[in-house]
Amino acid sequence: AQAAISQDRTKLGGKVLRISLADGSPAQGNPFANATNPNERLVYTYGHRNVQGVAVRPGSGQIITAEHGPDKNDEINLIQAGANYGWDPSRGGTKGGYDENVPMTDLTRFPDAIPAKWESGDTTEAVCAATFLSGPQWGDLDGALVVTALKGAKVLLFKLDDKANVRSVAIPPEFDDKFGRLRAAQFGPDGALYVTTSDGSDDKLLRVTRS
Repeated sequence: AQAAISQDRTKLGGKVLRISLADGSPAQGNPFANATNPNERLVYTYGHRNVQGVAVRPGSGQIITAEHGPDKNDEINLIQAGANYGWDPSRGGTKGGYDENVPMTDLTRFPDAIPAKWESGDTTEAVCAATFLSGPQWGDLDGALVVTALKGAKVLLFKLDDKANVRSVAIPPEFDDKFGRLRAAQFGPDGALYVTTSDGSDDKLLRVTRS
């Protein structure tokens, strides 16, 4: 039964949920607001495997997520209200257990599923947090999407076009397996980027600025 959760809108697993911060009720304008099931009213998108990071793009309101694949194909996704992102380890309820030998975005089973804006291919990065850089202090990186990687032990910098298509991906050498596993990333009120390590001992909070 667990394998079918991502495609079952009455279950909360495998979803991006959108709720009111005031009382936890469904946020106004949710795509399934009129559903009979109260869980479904909270659902914004479904068909996810393991969303780790969520970021709102300054100036556009676009919602970008970083998501773990099974052992490959980590994803960066543009979130669209009511959309299916195509993860279904149950293969439509035909497989028992949890069959991870399925596409992250199964366009054969779900032709209307939303393809990823980026995927890691055969490399397992274990992408984690996501945030955007903002401000003139970042120069040509102003507006870049920052994504941390746990297994990949790096920071990935994505430059996106206005439709959130990936124009380029860069790995700053200062964060290419220099600090181990990287988890949180947060743009600070002082205009700096803050990143935490996740190695299990002697972890650090790193303050990052553009030199």
